[in-house]
Amino acid sequence: PGVDWTIHFTNQGNNDTPVLEDVRAVDASFLCAAGASATFHSLRSTCGVDDWLPFSIALPPGKRHAFAPNAGRSSLGACPFFNVQWADGGAVIGIGWTGQWNAAVENRDGLIALQAGMQNMRLALHPGESIRTPRILLLRWSGNDEARAYNLWRATMLRHISPRVHGEIVVPPIAHLSTAFYEMDKCTEADALAHLNAGKDLGFECFWYDAYYGKHDFPTVGNYVLPYERGFNTTRFPNLLKPIADAVHGAGMQFLLWFEPERICPGTLMATEHPEWVVLPDGGGWGMFNLGIPEARQYITDYVGGLIDAYGLKWVRIDNAVSYVPLWQKLDAAAGPDRVGMAEIRYVEGLYAWWDDMRSAHPDIAIDNCASGGGRIDLELCSRAIPLWRTDATIGPLMNKNFHQAALQNQVMTAGLSRYVPFCVSGQMGSDPYDFRSGFNGGISFCEDTRPESYPRDLLRDAIAEGKRIRKYYFGNLYALTDVTTNPADWSVLQYHRAVENDGMVIAFRRHQSPYTAFECALNEIDDGASYDVRLSPGYTSAPSKTMPGSELRVIELRAEKAPGTMLLEYRRLP
Repeated sequence: PGVDWTIHFTNQGNNDTPVLEDVRAVDASFLCAAGASATFHSLRSTCGVDDWLPFSIALPPGKRHAFAPNAGRSSLGACPFFNVQWADGGAVIGIGWTGQWNAAVENRDGLIALQAGMQNMRLALHPGESIRTPRILLLRWSGNDEARAYNLWRATMLRHISPRVHGEIVVPPIAHLSTAFYEMDKCTEADALAHLNAGKDLGFECFWYDAYYGKHDFPTVGNYVLPYERGFNTTRFPNLLKPIADAVHGAGMQFLLWFEPERICPGTLMATEHPEWVVLPDGGGWGMFNLGIPEARQYITDYVGGLIDAYGLKWVRIDNAVSYVPLWQKLDAAAGPDRVGMAEIRYVEGLYAWWDDMRSAHPDIAIDNCASGGGRIDLELCSRAIPLWRTDATIGPLMNKNFHQAALQNQVMTAGLSRYVPFCVSGQMGSDPYDFRSGFNGGISFCEDTRPESYPRDLLRDAIAEGKRIRKYYFGNLYALTDVTTNPADWSVLQYHRAVENDGMVIAFRRHQSPYTAFECALNEIDDGASYDVRLSPGYTSAPSKTMPGSELRVIELRAEKAPGTMLLEYRRLP
């Protein structure tokens, strides 16, 4: 039910246009009752414990709520997806602009006004110039069921927006990336192969090698130059990554490789050999590779494309940690008056063209949109990629082996961000049902070292097998059966229901400080008069199924005797 549009401007005359400014990509108004309040719903974007936690703001008559992201990173500090609700319905909005947008929602006493566009734009177009503005997806919904609004949105995303490979929606792989948390910049070819060999017979679908193969130790980046070996650490990887790629494919797994070509550190090869493609801040520090220059964009397209071919990559992981706004402003100032926003527009257009060209040339490839953990999750990038690292905020707990805290944060993110972005995951460790299920959302980014002799390999093998079995449910309607909180004493319970198949699951978590051994769930889309085949699984071994009337299933008590604990309920309506 969504309406999806992008506004373009072209100067078809012989002179500069008048100045374009305050261009709103969406400026929509909806009637509501005079004197009535409305509510703004969105998600925290903090890179903290509450990352992607849902929140609401009351909008009484006269109230205006304005918001914008930080530093040109489209989902850092503000979420580009939101829902405005009034008495008999509402509207869900998604902003597609991987730059500095801004938005506002205002209750004008009888009229709800929604606006969004570029924050920094004041420019004249030269003859023949064209620009685009932020893409907008707007979904109007009726009634008073907020969950229905999100499920309409999820269905629209899955049908029309989510990226596909050969016609199939891209889902997170069950990926193994332990090198990213253990050896890191000390990792050698032998270490990487040891991690791979330890996990290759457990059912993992993908082996992920992250940021630790470059010429300089991470986070120094900017050596994506040809020939390739000049940008690699050839002491630790004398054969580059070819032996690892061959071993990954020999194990029947996909290979995911990390890249961060948009961030340039001073003194690196790209900065010294192609300074015309690089923008560095005047005060020193990290700069950017200017994707607004066609020749630069083609160079990096060829560079990454060559490694896709050489290593048989299935996944390209694009990371990013650039603070763009001052760099774009520097370019605008050099371009002269009345050109504010042009550098940002050309950069964002170039980013989309790069990813589109990469996907067109390599139709088997899928893209992980990382951006320092969830920094660029907007409508446009969600049409090209999915986030396999939706936050950096689980890094600390995982480094400290606090798996249960990371599990809590993953529960929050799945319940929150999945309202708008159906498939997204982040780092998790722990092969037990509580920790593994907490990190699973159609796939998992699993970070734990499986090499020790004492590692519970059979348990992890069972966890992965369960994940593959229940993956189908994540395409269904999503219902949070508890409030979404960061409280370690609470339960977190989600239901997924597939309406066409008449089946679904409830996945329940008793958090590590919860004193409550049971939670009574009120399920959605259950027919009281029907019968259901039901399975309850505290662990990976399913209990025998039983037949249950819908009236009994619809309100059911789930138990977890220990904290933390978990219960998986799977159900299927019988003919």
